[in-house]
Amino acid sequence: MRSLVLVAVLALVVGFLLAGRNLVVADPVPARTDAILILAGSIADRTLEAVDLYRTGVARRIVVTRERLQRGEGALRARGARIAESDHETASVLQQLGVPESAVVILRRRNRSTTSEARTVARWACRHRLHSLVVVTSRAHTRRARSILRRTLPGFVVAVRPSRYDGFSPTRWWRDRRDVKAVMGEYEKLANYWLHERWTIKPCGGLRRRVR
Repeated sequence: MRSLVLVAVLALVVGFLLAGRNLVVADPVPARTDAILILAGSIADRTLEAVDLYRTGVARRIVVTRERLQRGEGALRARGARIAESDHETASVLQQLGVPESAVVILRRRNRSTTSEARTVARWACRHRLHSLVVVTSRAHTRRARSILRRTLPGFVVAVRPSRYDGFSPTRWWRDRRDVKAVMGEYEKLANYWLHERWTIKPCGGLRRRVR
């Protein structure tokens, strides 16, 4: 009985220590791809990584998604005031870092989650008959993002790239409050994905994919 308890405790400790590392995945980046996709969220680290990729010539366009308006923004707009939206800020930073405006594609539909964001991207990618994407996001977000996007885009080459500029520490995540929140939040969302979301995802966001 004591040995079983020790094994269980050891398993819990190992699981705890590896919790951050298990969230991070990185795929080989192909020499050429149809587009670089920046998932909405942290702008600085994701934009820097996307620009580095763009400069290698892996793709000639960078795709940016939009987030839904935050609470209170509707009331602000009603009074004639606006807060800069994340997609505009991302596009502005890209241009400041040398990416031509013509190379930036902003998908207009607003998204409330990674799943709805993947649906928006999938509909655009299938409508334009794309075949491959390099997806840039923060480290802790990579495993869930890859699972969702590959399910939404079956048959596509979806290579997920964690930003090297992200400060998340997968090996010492418990030492930083922000990293702890990121890990706890991601496992909660992963559970929701495996138990519910993945059964509702439709290939190409519900569009019929056209073949060249």
